[in-house]
Amino acid sequence: MSKNQVTFSFSGQAANQHVDFIVTDSRIKKDKIIDLGNISVSGGKGKLTLTVDVSRNGNKDVASWYKNSVNNNTRHMVHTARGSNSPEKLNFAVKGTLSIGSQRFDVCIGQGHYATTNNWHMAGNTLSARANNKSAYLDNVYFITTSGSDEFNVADANTISEGKGFDLWTSTNTESLTPRFDLEGDALHPFPYHSGLLPSIGTMQSGYAFDTTGTAPTHRDFHLQLLSSNNSQYQNVLFKLNRITGAIEGNDILKQTAIQFEGDGKPCMMNYGVSHAALPLGNQSYIYTGEYNKQWMTTLAKQNPDFRFRDLVLSGSHDAGMYEIHINDPKIAIQKMIDSNPVLASLELVGTQAGEQLLANLSLTQKDNAYTQLVTGTRYFDFRPAYVGNSFSMKQTYHLHNFIPGVVFNEFLTDIDKYLKENSNEFAIVRIAKSGIDTDNFTPLNQEQVEACLQASVSASVGYQVTNSLDSLHDLTLSQVAKGKRLIVLFGASNVNDSYNDEDYSASLNDPSAVIAALNNTVQKNAQYQYTVLQLQNTGSAALKHYKSQIALHVTAWLNDLVLSGTGNLLQATKPTFDHATYTWLTQPDTVEAIAKQNGPVVVQNDFVDIALYQHALALSQQRYTQRVKEENKAMAEA
Repeated sequence: MSKNQVTFSFSGQAANQHVDFIVTDSRIKKDKIIDLGNISVSGGKGKLTLTVDVSRNGNKDVASWYKNSVNNNTRHMVHTARGSNSPEKLNFAVKGTLSIGSQRFDVCIGQGHYATTNNWHMAGNTLSARANNKSAYLDNVYFITTSGSDEFNVADANTISEGKGFDLWTSTNTESLTPRFDLEGDALHPFPYHSGLLPSIGTMQSGYAFDTTGTAPTHRDFHLQLLSSNNSQYQNVLFKLNRITGAIEGNDILKQTAIQFEGDGKPCMMNYGVSHAALPLGNQSYIYTGEYNKQWMTTLAKQNPDFRFRDLVLSGSHDAGMYEIHINDPKIAIQKMIDSNPVLASLELVGTQAGEQLLANLSLTQKDNAYTQLVTGTRYFDFRPAYVGNSFSMKQTYHLHNFIPGVVFNEFLTDIDKYLKENSNEFAIVRIAKSGIDTDNFTPLNQEQVEACLQASVSASVGYQVTNSLDSLHDLTLSQVAKGKRLIVLFGASNVNDSYNDEDYSASLNDPSAVIAALNNTVQKNAQYQYTVLQLQNTGSAALKHYKSQIALHVTAWLNDLVLSGTGNLLQATKPTFDHATYTWLTQPDTVEAIAKQNGPVVVQNDFVDIALYQHALALSQQRYTQRVKEENKAMAEA
């Protein structure tokens, strides 16, 4: 008999977790299990030791049993010593459940040898091995490396700092669609569906992919993929990571648009983003996917004929027309940008080749046009129309992001009209806002001018209504609203419960806590507002004021990202971090209850609208309706 011992050592935050291993099966020969008295486990805080007191004799049947635990897929195997990751023989193997805090992982641990040293092997379907099979990710939460021949080291995956890499963020609402990231030289990173707190809403998941240090080869391929339930590939978008400069080559931001496709006979969508940003952000990537319904309002009305306008939670587009830029002289705009945000002065932008790329990286808030935003489920649009100078012209009337013109207002309206004509029981809301417009050079539209644009762009079959309040619609059913004029334009709206304030929304580039606090404060208000707007994005350009010294110390990195990179949009770089926090916040029981109690409809508004935003809004709409009906039935029963 020999005491064969392997140790799991935890570091960082993982070291605070209680660790244990529960044996469920074992093999020392074909069909022969190990006496449980010969297996001992010593668990505890941040450390685990597995001891197997048996004689050692390499056996092919044991190796086959071990490999069959992951269907012989070496991508799910890792080992401590040299030699093959797919062992021909093993002395013994033990299956069990590895517990790390509240998380459980089914793994198989076996011992072989290489030359005169032990070679411990571990396999599991939640294990994703890197190219050398000496390190692996455990469910994208932990990162496992080897030390010597008898030890596995475990750390939090998001603390890895070796080489260059990407933060990974995902969401899927169905088991039939699995986002996966593939950075050449690293492990595959699949993120299968995990049910969340709201029905049909998956949890927001995150991870990290990193490249080894070195500069040969000079580039690494980085794939954003979408897999079917049988692991066939629906989508694959390729970027390249420059290992020398850290730059990302591939689709720039305006080409990172929504991908629509059919999966298992159902309409599906993939929203994705890849951003190259200086610290504290670093490289960011996200995939949000799921099934969608272009006529979700129509379906909701058929399923629940008494569903009211006040029950709605709407997916909203912040700065909805900033998916284009129309500017004559970038240099003038850049100087205005510096004047309004002095921290940018340290980048010495004037005199560089800075142009529309810089403006795009600091001002674009959407990637998809209005029609595609509607396909994505968006039904509320924040639009800020103004015309150049003092003479009104429809051709010169744009969405304004301060002093940067976006899409032409009439083109935006034409897109909405097209969608509503194709979907005759859907409706949309456009709120006309005047905030954030450079009134020295642009003139916000008055109501008469807004109506002139509507008259020129909206067909009779759709119709439009201009109002300053949604109160009159509150108690109408969705079908009743859809029988009226279906483009609802809010002009001069007041008494709106809006979460936005400058201080909280510009507090940080990577810490959403101030935004979460603002959201909590907003849903706890009890006044009878006409509707509520919960803004989920942060204001990245305004947050730069907190990073003046960091920008000054790393001028080259910031200049490369903001000026030269087509993937350097600051707002998209902050998006997945804030989405992960705010979308998760939307699913919390206290939040769901507070949203249900709001007086009128609720808007959840974001930059770069996506299918996950729509999915959360739809689920919350159904929760509000169910809660209202329950309360009404209770009141009737008590009457």
